[in-house]
Parts: sequence; C-alpha cells; structure tokens
Amino acid sequence: MIEALESYSRQMAEDLFSVFPDWEHFLTVVAEDGLNFFRVEVPPSPGGKNGPLGITSLYNEEITVYFGSCHRHYASILPSAEESAGAISFIQQLLSEERVVVSYLCSGDNVIKDGVFSGSAVLVSEIPDANYEYYYANALRVRSWKGTYDNDFPAPYVSSKPIH
Repeated sequence: MIEALESYSRQMAEDLFSVFPDWEHFLTVVAEDGLNFFRVEVPPSPGGKNGPLGITSLYNEEITVYFGSCHRHYASILPSAEESAGAISFIQQLLSEERVVVSYLCSGDNVIKDGVFSGSAVLVSEIPDANYEYYYANALRVRSWKGTYDNDFPAPYVSSKPIH
C-alpha cells in the first residue's frame, strides 16, 4: 500500500514506520486531486479518553500531527535540515505523556459549536489550574495519551495570574 503514495508521502510514511513499525497496519491511503497521501490513526490508549493520535501528509507537502483539539504541522517526520526535531519528537512527547492537550471550553455558545475555543499541547509541568487565557472560556479539558492527566473542570476566566 505504501508504494501507492506520492514520493514525499511515501518517504514520510517510511520514516514514521522506521520508528513505529507496528503502526503500519493503521495506514490508509487518502486520494485527493489525483494524488495519494497517507493517514495513520493510532487508536486511543486503553484508559485514555481521547484519540486517535493521527499523522497525515494530506496538506501542502507537510506532516500534520493531531490529538484531541490540538494539531501541529511539520516539514518532516524525522529531524532534518529544515526542522531540527521533526514531528517524531512531538509524537514521542505525546505518547510518553510529557505533553498533554489542554482545551479551553466555551459551553452554551452558538458560534463555537463543538465547545472548544482553543486547544494546545503543553508540557505536563505547565498544565493550567485556572483559566487566565480566554475570556470566553468557562471550563478546561486536559487529555493525555494514557489518560494519566485527563481532567475536566470548571474554569471561568480569571483576569490576573498570580506571580510565583
């Protein structure tokens, strides 16, 4: 199946499978505009509330990694001249739960249909305990790959962040 991919996508898939060979069975080929890209969606970890972890080459000859409400774009899977860490570093940080996804939620809003106002991946040491970021958000959702740090809690906006 990997042979059917465009050159860039094939190389990126091969690089991904060089680190995670058991993920090859999660590979799907996505055809768009006569070109074949890849998508790999790793099912949620047992105990985790979020998933899948996705990696795709579908957009503009770049790699997109997504988990929960967060996604990031990379030039390559492995470290390269253009990108010193590559996507693999971010993927490994998510899998090891060094990073988690924090979503700022806005319930009862007619414009924000899914309730997620903003989502980002942060280091575990930087998980917020309150909402100092977004006026419109009223709750926080934390999701980690294994579920260790999963948490949902009310978090109305607090205008002044304490200084530690």
